[in-house]
Amino acid sequence: MKIISRGIIPKPVDNPHFNSNTFPALTALPSGRWLAAFRTAVKKGDCDFQEAVMTYSDDLGKSWSAPYVPFVLPDIDGVPGQCRGLYFLALGGSKVLAVACWVDASDPSLPFYDPETEGLKDTRIFYAFSEDEGLSWTEPQLMDMGKINDPVPLTGPPMMLKDGTVVCQFEINKHLYDPTKWVHKSALIFSADGGETWRDPVIVTEVPDMYYWDQRPTVMSDGRTIVDFFWTFDGKSQQYLNIHARESTDGGRTWGDIWDTGIYGQPGQPADLGDGRLALIAIDRSIRPIITVYISSDRGRSFDESFVVYDNQIAGQDSVQMDLNAAWAEMAKFSVGHPNLIPIGKDELLAFYYAGTETDYTSVEFVRLKI
Repeated sequence: MKIISRGIIPKPVDNPHFNSNTFPALTALPSGRWLAAFRTAVKKGDCDFQEAVMTYSDDLGKSWSAPYVPFVLPDIDGVPGQCRGLYFLALGGSKVLAVACWVDASDPSLPFYDPETEGLKDTRIFYAFSEDEGLSWTEPQLMDMGKINDPVPLTGPPMMLKDGTVVCQFEINKHLYDPTKWVHKSALIFSADGGETWRDPVIVTEVPDMYYWDQRPTVMSDGRTIVDFFWTFDGKSQQYLNIHARESTDGGRTWGDIWDTGIYGQPGQPADLGDGRLALIAIDRSIRPIITVYISSDRGRSFDESFVVYDNQIAGQDSVQMDLNAAWAEMAKFSVGHPNLIPIGKDELLAFYYAGTETDYTSVEFVRLKI
């Protein structure tokens, strides 16, 4: 691997709402346009104002449009919400699907995560369509989750299977004041009509006292195999473990055994390389934040090659061993994270992440890689 170029998505000047740019999502459209989205805020943790915005580049990241809000999410039963996450899927031609993470904003003084109950604010998923490569959007619609009534934060972009099925990824948590034991779940939901309607949610992970956070799936080139990686926290031993993974060979309907990848850290969205190989990106914060791309020839069971794309020599940000609430509190202090990969052409990948030397002052950075 080698680096072709690096870049940063520029921020509006002197606007504190863009101090903390985090949770980036980038997508390459058939025309070559790159769509990007990220969450903006005055600071990294809980605060009154948080908003997902988008921008685009038509010259491989050399210049970007001014960031803009693609659509406003409506109230749910009179409850206002904030759009805190935005992800895209190219549907062919100039059509794009967006999924958005709605979070209850009726009382900004409440934390997103309550350490006493281990519950979350109400969190839902909306979706919308663009016919002009992201310039304008339909009115967002609330995704029907069937019998799931708990908070459902998005974990990444939608995916498309070979048969045209669209797959949306999310987690299932529990409500802020729910006193019952929290059993974390990773899940998928499916659309057979290009994202117009959704049904048949499937639980990918559900193990008491194990937190397979931040699932990061990718569809392999056969169009049916999905390999899913997890940031893994053991609630009993109160420590982060190596990244774990799980595979489905039927488009996400059923799943095999979970395995230990042997790589420590938080995984990002992987990428199928089209030749049987898979690229995984991950951040290890235990000594200092280091983002590495790994290449696997057996869908994540072992890794043949690695290449560091970020190492800024700043202090470590991961305590490895701690209780669940300390782990949540530590997340709010990360100044580097959310690494992801997308293929952008023959033997090329785009790696992207947020980074900064201070918690509340971060930007979205990207790296073009030649494989």
